[in-house]
Amino acid sequence: MLLKLLRYLFGFVRVEVCGFAPERLMNLLIKDEIVIWDIAETEHGYSFYIGRKNLLNIKPYLQKTNMKLKVVSRIGLPYFFKRNRRRATFGIGCLIFVALIYTLSLFVWEVKVTGEDHIVAEEMIKHIEKNYIPLGTLKSDIDCSKLEADLRKDFEDISWISCELKGTGLTIHLEEGMQPKTIEDNNIVGDVIAVKNASITKMITRQGTPVAKVNDKVKKGDILISGTIYIYDDNNEVMETNYIAADGDVYGKTSYKYNDYVDLNYYEKEYIDEPVKHITLFFMDYCLTPYMPGISSEKYDTYTQLHKLRIFENFYLPVGYKVITRKPYKLTNMTRDEQTAADILNDRLDKKISEFQENGLEIVKNGVTIEKAGDRVEAKGKIVVVEPIGKLVKHN
Repeated sequence: MLLKLLRYLFGFVRVEVCGFAPERLMNLLIKDEIVIWDIAETEHGYSFYIGRKNLLNIKPYLQKTNMKLKVVSRIGLPYFFKRNRRRATFGIGCLIFVALIYTLSLFVWEVKVTGEDHIVAEEMIKHIEKNYIPLGTLKSDIDCSKLEADLRKDFEDISWISCELKGTGLTIHLEEGMQPKTIEDNNIVGDVIAVKNASITKMITRQGTPVAKVNDKVKKGDILISGTIYIYDDNNEVMETNYIAADGDVYGKTSYKYNDYVDLNYYEKEYIDEPVKHITLFFMDYCLTPYMPGISSEKYDTYTQLHKLRIFENFYLPVGYKVITRKPYKLTNMTRDEQTAADILNDRLDKKISEFQENGLEIVKNGVTIEKAGDRVEAKGKIVVVEPIGKLVKHN
């Protein structure tokens, strides 16, 4: 295989020789170690392959044996360039294109999030692009393990996350809300601490030394169950100290501030005319709009559909086009009565309480009141709940 490649790189030809002494010519070439191959007998002599450089060296042998040579075909890279020398610009363009594609393949041009609804995924993508992986980041600079740890800190509801670099895309696979599977590690030692200010309502200690008790008021960071166990002798002196991973369930009463309002005077959108569309071309951060049609109103909503060029399934490029839709509207001044505003606020409050309950929080007291304040109706107060407040923190 290597020999064939070298022959193609340096070039070779297929020739036919004819005359009165073809056998003598063959003998002379073999004697002087001039390489020929694939020798075949013809009506008037022989045909064979010979290297491009050796072709120039066999002229004395042809004269000596009174033989004639005819070139049947020229094969190899030197002949290819010679035949296509007038197409050099096209070839150079192809090489530049290949080099450009290779260079672009070294960067991340697409970030995707799976396992979440569209709105949450869009918010997470913006967060990642703003704080960690801006589009155009070198793939070699990305540490997936560190990114996973950072996202776990930023989004506490994430129970499982995995980052995958494939092609020019970064995909974030995640699950939210489910409790992660814990792997027991006998080498872990630590304390259960309070994750927020609370008044303890229930406490079950499975392992460790309780530091707090029911009805105690604790602050965020206070130790609830210590992972340090002291063994005393008969004189009540510490004889031995052991360190373990504290374990237990601690529930506390906490409160959440709630603020919301609804204006009695408001504006309502009324869409007018048909939506107007136009196309914008983009390359990285540069955009070009060939033509933008006029619109009947200065007020309009804009919707953008992004179409990014993709060569393969995960090989995105920073070039493509956007379909931008503008929907003109006018604003109409509207009013609502106090009862309607209060109903809207009650619906929002019920949704918030339902979210608390879905997350396992027990509602103890709803201290939110709804009152009229000027041109708006406001909902203010505190929602008191009972929730888990303990978290295991490893010893340093």
